[in-house]
Amino acid sequence: MDTQKRDLQRVGVLLVFCSLLALYGCGDDATGSDDGQTGTTFQGTVTVFDAPGSTVGPAQVGSVVVPGVNVSIGGKDTVTDANGDFVIRDFPISGSMIASFALGSAVGNYTVIGFVNGATVTLDQVQYSNGQVSTAHTGTWVGTGGSTDPGSQGQIALTMILEANGNALTGTASIASSDTTQWSINGYETGTTVDGSMSVESTNSPCASGGTFTGTFTADTLSGSFIEVNPPAGCGPPESGIFRVVKQ
Repeated sequence: MDTQKRDLQRVGVLLVFCSLLALYGCGDDATGSDDGQTGTTFQGTVTVFDAPGSTVGPAQVGSVVVPGVNVSIGGKDTVTDANGDFVIRDFPISGSMIASFALGSAVGNYTVIGFVNGATVTLDQVQYSNGQVSTAHTGTWVGTGGSTDPGSQGQIALTMILEANGNALTGTASIASSDTTQWSINGYETGTTVDGSMSVESTNSPCASGGTFTGTFTADTLSGSFIEVNPPAGCGPPESGIFRVVKQ
């Protein structure tokens, strides 16, 4: 009889415990699956915050890393740590978002594009100066690429521009003379990679079409690959190739 009572008590305790788990969601964290969580991550390092006339202390102006910078995006905010690092997770997303960097009376905005659920965007070496926010990749990148299409003569001249105050990627590409094929490039960078699409105009070949590309940054060099998408009927397999550009 005592054994039966003890068993019933154990069952009762388990039922109460399970009820509490269901009520409070015990163990749920920032990486869980709550409806309000998007799995997004925005992170990076602030390396320069040069704001003449602001309340920034002398030790923080132009420093290698800048602690104490308030970073906000999607209604969430954080402060850079002693290493200048910041991480913000699980915020509501839209196609184009404004990240704000503030220290003292100085504030700068950076437009971030390309967010989707579960995406991570890393801004490498965030730099603020006179109201402008940029990263290590902001600027013009120039180089060449090789193609599998014999008609393109194997060399593609590339110019890519990563915009200041945003991670949009725009640019052009052209085949070596006498081919007059021109590419228009649109995409975005996440701090470690770039992804995008190309529209193609050619007076030489009816087979020219659009494509996609992806690349990876290593210091001042961006290298990657591209592939044609849905080439016209009768044009053979999709053209593909590689590219390499260097920051100017």
